[in-house]
Parts: sequence; C-alpha cells; structure tokens
Amino acid sequence: MAAEKIDTLVVGGGQAGIAMSEHLGAKGIPHLVLEKARIAEAWRSGRWDSLVANGPAWHDRFPHLEFRGFNPDAFVPKDAVADYLEAYARMVKAPIRTGVEVLRAERIAGQSGFRVQTSEGEIETQRIVAATGAFQIPVIPPLVPAAVPVMQIHSFHYRNPGQLPDGAVLVVGAGSSGAQIADELNRAGRKVYLCVGPHERPPRAYRGRDFVWWLGVLGLWDIAAPTPGAEHVTIAVSGAYGGRTVDFRRLAGEGITLVGSARACEDGVIAFADDLARNLARGDASYLRLLDAADAHAARYGLDLPEEPQARQPFPDPDCLIRPIPALDLKRAGVGAIIWATGFRQDFGWLKVDAFDAQGRPRHQRGVSSEPGVYFLGLPWQSRRGSSFLWGVWHDAKHIADQIEIQRNYLAYLPSRRPAPLRARVTRHGLRPDLSNDETERNFAALPSGAILPAWAAPARPRHPCPDDRQPVEEKPMAHTRIRRFNTRDTYPEQKLDNDLCHAVVTRGGRTVWLRGQCPQNLDDGTNIASHDPAEQTHKVMQNIRQLIEEAGGRMEHLVKIVVYLTDVRHREAVYRTMGQYIRGVHPVSTGLVVQALARPEWLVEIDAIAVIPDEA
Repeated sequence: MAAEKIDTLVVGGGQAGIAMSEHLGAKGIPHLVLEKARIAEAWRSGRWDSLVANGPAWHDRFPHLEFRGFNPDAFVPKDAVADYLEAYARMVKAPIRTGVEVLRAERIAGQSGFRVQTSEGEIETQRIVAATGAFQIPVIPPLVPAAVPVMQIHSFHYRNPGQLPDGAVLVVGAGSSGAQIADELNRAGRKVYLCVGPHERPPRAYRGRDFVWWLGVLGLWDIAAPTPGAEHVTIAVSGAYGGRTVDFRRLAGEGITLVGSARACEDGVIAFADDLARNLARGDASYLRLLDAADAHAARYGLDLPEEPQARQPFPDPDCLIRPIPALDLKRAGVGAIIWATGFRQDFGWLKVDAFDAQGRPRHQRGVSSEPGVYFLGLPWQSRRGSSFLWGVWHDAKHIADQIEIQRNYLAYLPSRRPAPLRARVTRHGLRPDLSNDETERNFAALPSGAILPAWAAPARPRHPCPDDRQPVEEKPMAHTRIRRFNTRDTYPEQKLDNDLCHAVVTRGGRTVWLRGQCPQNLDDGTNIASHDPAEQTHKVMQNIRQLIEEAGGRMEHLVKIVVYLTDVRHREAVYRTMGQYIRGVHPVSTGLVVQALARPEWLVEIDAIAVIPDEA
C-alpha cells in the first residue's frame, strides 16, 4: 500500500495539538493530527475524579472560545475541560484522527521529509510537530521495594479514596497534585502523611484578584526561564473547593501529618530528610514575595483594591513541624497505600532524529528543533512560564506555525526574470536607489501595489533619521505651533528615552484625522505580528500610524497628539525609545497610561493618535 502523504504531521490530539491545528489551518497549511486515544484523553483518564483546573475559567482557556455554563471565576472540572477541548477542535475544524498511535518516525534518506510508521500504516510528511505534551511517563522513584506490602501508585493513576485499600496513606510530593490529593484523602477520613519537598506556593487570591491576574500585571507569566536552582521546584496551587491558598500549616491543623522529603526505605521503614522546616520556609518566602510585589504595584499605580492584612497572618506551627518525624514504619502506622506525586518524564523514543541532548531532552528554541523540519509543542517553559497553560500553548503554537510558514515560503521560491537591478547612491542616510536612472524609476513603477521592499531599496523621501544617526539634520518648518517643546531625555534623565514632545499644539483650520488605537497587527488582514517583543510591536504600531496619516494625505509632521497604552510599565523605555524614531522633530503632545490588559493578551502596546493636515498640504 502506498504511503499517505501530508505536508505537516502533528502528533498528539490534546490541547497542544488542537492549538497547533488551529494556526496551521488559518495559514492554509495542509496537516493531519494523530491521537492514539481520544481527544484530550489525559484530561479524562489521566486525572483524579474531583480534579478542577488550577486557574479560573476567564484565564485558563483558548482566546477564541469561553467556557459555556461556568462563572468566569469558577475552576472548571476536568471532564468539562475535555469537553471544551473537543468543542474547540470542532470549531477550528481540526483534522484529528483518533485511535492511531505513532510508532516510529525517521528522516527519509536522500530526500526531504520523514517516514512515519503508525498503527494504521505509513505516512510521509515534510514536517513533524511533536505535541505530546509534558506529562507522558509517570515517574515513581525506586525507593520502596515492591516486596513491601503496600499499594504503590502514581498520582496519574489515582481516582478517588475508594480506590485505595483501608488504612493510612503516604503521599509523596507536595506540588499541586500531591497537596490536593492529600487534602481530599484527609477530608474522606483517612490518616494522611504528606512528604513536603522544596516548593513555592502563591496565594490563591489577594486583594480581590486571583494570583493569575497578579502574575499577569506583574509580568511574571512572561519570564523566559525559571530562577537558577528552581528548575525542579514544584508549585502548590489549587482550585479545589472553590479555590483557596495551599498552606501546609493549615493542612496540618486539619489533621494531615507533614514529614520531610522521602530519603530511603529499609525493612519497610521510610526515612525522611531533616528538611521540613526549611522547605516550609521556602514556600512561605515565595508566598510573601508575591504579596509584597502586589502591594508595591497597587501603591505605585493607585489601584483601588481592598487591603488584606490578614493574608500575612501565619497559621500556628503544628506539632509535626515542632517535633518532626524522622522515620515511618509503614506497617506500624497502618499505611496501606503510597501515592507518588513525583512528576513525569518525557518520552520521544518514537522520534528517531538528532534533536535531543545527552539526557534525551529536546534541543530547541521556542519549539523549533535543532533538527530541520521537527518542532516541539507543549513543553514546560517552552518560551515562558505560561507555556504549560491553555493560553500559553496557543501562543507557542502560533510561533511554530509562523516558522513553518516561513520555511514553506522559502521552499516555494522559484527564480524568475526580474527588473534590472537597482543602482544605489550613498547619502548620509545610507544607501538609496539612484532615482536619476530612468530604468530604476520604471522598475519601481512596475512593482505591484503594496509590494514590500527592503529599507535600502525604498524610494528616497524626506524622513527624520533614527536616533543612531547623529549627523546634523536641517529641521523642517513645523505645520503647527508647538508650545514648550522638550525631549524626554531631559525630563526623564534616569531612563534611556529620546522623544521630541511638547506641552500643547495649536492648529489653525485643516483637516483632522482621528486614528483608531493601533495595535501590533497588519492593517490589511488584521493578523498579529509574530513577536512578543515590546520594541518590535511598537515599530509595527508606529508604521501603521504613519501609513494611515499618509493615506489621509498627510505626513508624520502633521501628528499633534498620541496616547500610549502599556500593559507593563517595565516596557516603557523600549516602547518610547522605538516611538521616538518616528516622531523626531515632530513634537506632538503625549499621554501615557498603564492598563490592566488590552483586547488581546499578546498585545503589549496600543497607541492612538490625532493628526491635523493643513489646508495648504
């Protein structure tokens, strides 16, 4: 049987594969998604029965579909999350083929593309996106021998308290899964021992805002990598029971016995490290750091949020912290089960390409592999802290789709007859085409409308130089009267700014051009630029403003007012430095605001503007 052929093969039909399919479909890239079980299978069969999402419904979702039937602040149950993902796959018409397992993928010798062996036959593809996610193979440390008469399961296989044999339960791991399972078992009347290792624990909510909101306004979702030394530190957060802060002292007060990290097991006795107090202190410190950052942010920007001093009141130290248990005899303590909430490892054994380091971890930059044609999606910290969340994987998928589109465009290029090369002349602004050449003028005239040229090949026209061009430039007469002109490098000497502004503009007559707030997207089709960099986004915004003013018959010197909206004050210097390149010598009036969010979460800056075109123009 001949192999099936497809441009791009996506392996995995969970949240990563669905997001990938949406972006590939929007670009018209032929693709197929293979899922070995059902869509979003891990949400259905790889979670315990009472699990809810760790973030509220308004936040932990894809951009183009809300959770129907749930309060925006609710924490959605796992089965409803799976239903949501299935509905989203239908909405974007994702070509997902379920019940098909990928067994092996390898590069085809002597030609482009890959040969993929599946449980239903062979597929040949030009590109592979491994969207199997981060939670693939449950890891149980080889600590307690199988001969010890207790049930041992990973949290991936835990469902409910009734699944376990009678007796006490030891839960190893105090991240989100371990803390929530221990809490559920304790509420069910079980005696619970909880091993608490190094962790961080944010407040569930503070001053009337969920912690996901605080991470957003503080810019912490976009951190590119974990703090050195914290790569393997778990995060303890929970949406269970309506959502409340994970506090291990409170859990101990409710009946759970806290112990240190599990260290060794001999003759059925587990020894614990003497690190319980140290691990709790570390978690407390991370909690207080976020409270401090939130308070500082609220004070700096005058946010009208109720103060919450009680959030800083600690629960009393439990007896198990004052007199820690050094070891636990499982039989004497009546322990019938051990639940290992100890994480997962990745498994790309089916992908036979040179794309992994010595430890088997993918070598990549934002999901683009070191092996051409191979991409990864759904990895923790793939591009930022938020990469493991629904909205985060959606943005990572967009970046990968952009890169696939770029590569397809290169491969589709065919040399053709072109107009004669442009001759250039050297000016103080760099290379410019020699417009005295008749042939060159005809070349420009022959270009289609909207053609994009490299900057050096664009027809020369008067324009103020960029900040790095410090040669004297004769300033043009201003179209309007600018009162009290100034430059931000003088008013904000502590910041690296260079903006020609003024305090007031007087216009006489003319035609007023009111511009819609411009965002980092193309004017023609409304697509976002493929960048999360504030400077690059500002370039696009200012280019849009310039283009609209010119389409109205004006020039940038007719700009009289701009209003800048930022989602993070830390982007101010980058945004204003970039904006300054477009308004040198113009001196508009300017207002700057920091807002909680813009219309789309990926937008970092929006600028609206007013221009007045003089009658004589």
